[in-house]
Amino acid sequence: MTEQVTTTRPDGTDRAAVAPRPTPRPAAPPRERRTRALRLLAATTAAATLLIGVPALLALPDGGSAPAAPSAAVPAVPDASSGRGSLDAVIAAAQGKLRTTPDDARTLATLGAAYVEQARVTGNPAYYPRAEEALTRALALAAPGSAAHAPALVGLAALANARHDFVTARGFASRAVEAEPFDAAAHGALADALTQLGAAAEATAAVQRMLDLRPSVASFTRASYDLELRGDTVGAKAALERALEIAATSDEIAYCRRYLGELARRTNDPAGAVAHFDAGLLAAPGDPALRAGRAAALAALDRRDEALAEYAAATAALPVPGLLVEYGELLDAAGRPAEARTQYDLAAASFALLEANGARDDLARALFEADHGDPAEALRRAQAEWRRAQSVFAADALGWALHRNGRDGEALEYARRAVADGWHDPLPVGHLAAVEAAVTQQAQQTQTQTQTQAQMQTQTQAQARGGAA
Repeated sequence: MTEQVTTTRPDGTDRAAVAPRPTPRPAAPPRERRTRALRLLAATTAAATLLIGVPALLALPDGGSAPAAPSAAVPAVPDASSGRGSLDAVIAAAQGKLRTTPDDARTLATLGAAYVEQARVTGNPAYYPRAEEALTRALALAAPGSAAHAPALVGLAALANARHDFVTARGFASRAVEAEPFDAAAHGALADALTQLGAAAEATAAVQRMLDLRPSVASFTRASYDLELRGDTVGAKAALERALEIAATSDEIAYCRRYLGELARRTNDPAGAVAHFDAGLLAAPGDPALRAGRAAALAALDRRDEALAEYAAATAALPVPGLLVEYGELLDAAGRPAEARTQYDLAAASFALLEANGARDDLARALFEADHGDPAEALRRAQAEWRRAQSVFAADALGWALHRNGRDGEALEYARRAVADGWHDPLPVGHLAAVEAAVTQQAQQTQTQTQTQAQMQTQTQAQARGGAA
């Protein structure tokens, strides 16, 4: 029996696969905490102590709301909570200003950042080359110390993160932090890169600094993900709820509801997930990412026909590999393999389109190839990613690729490593359960074969003694 799951990152990217439904497992033993963990809440409510493990900055400084963005002729640089409508406005305003002042580095940086986000919300990687052109020109025009220098570096870091070039992203983000230590967005971009590179303690420190500088929707959602990766799903939920409390626009509300829904799905609350996705869709009607999340939650509730309809609508609007794979897997489960194969073929084409535009996701591609394509190619990509970044994500992908290539003894080490620090997303947990079951089965088969051989040898020796007598 299988369970469909998706790992969703704060930057909006997804990793989807079908994980075997795991048998219940005890929690991983506690490990040494990161050197600079997110600070704990000390406040209490009338009912109970608040959520030990949640960052202290879930309580905003006196004043009660996140700082407002400064007004300008061109809207502020967008972040991952921006919706398509607001991005269209940013892009139009920036393009209009550049027609009269083509060497305005700050506007070029804003335009480039908007293109990065537009690629995310539309699923169209053709925006990446446009973003690169605008951001590279912005950096060339922006003198160190100027108002545009750090935003250009942050934009280039965001672009590299979106393209899954996390080493390059770390470089640009580090330069941005050095240029402007009080820029929360720079610390956020650095946290994103460090998380994917497996530098857990450094990522936590960057998230904490971002929270210190600007306790916003963007910083609380990153804090949530950091907490979840360490196994603190209660704290992760509290951080997202705090983000929702301070969300000031419909785009931000929809963004928070999406991640609350995804977290509810990953913690075995599909009904709660549907409620969050429904609330998000009230704020952003028709949003394909919300519809896809709702589809997955409906599938978990055995409301398959509704789920299939939602997936069809979501993938028509946002044809990215993760959603196409999820849709295909549900079609497979519904006994419609030909239609499922169509979705897998579309996913393969979408991966190719990403690579044609300078992006690659070897982790997602490895999982896809392992389950629906070429296991040998899956292993090649997973090994390449592991050499670049020894993260929990790479450990999970490599363990699963080894398993699908029949190398379960080797797979077990990586599958265990993926969850060792507390990450209990159903995907790696399911992978570990499957690998452990395969290793156990192989051990039992080996034991049976050894016993059979011993019995045959005993019988042969007895027959030989009888013949000699």
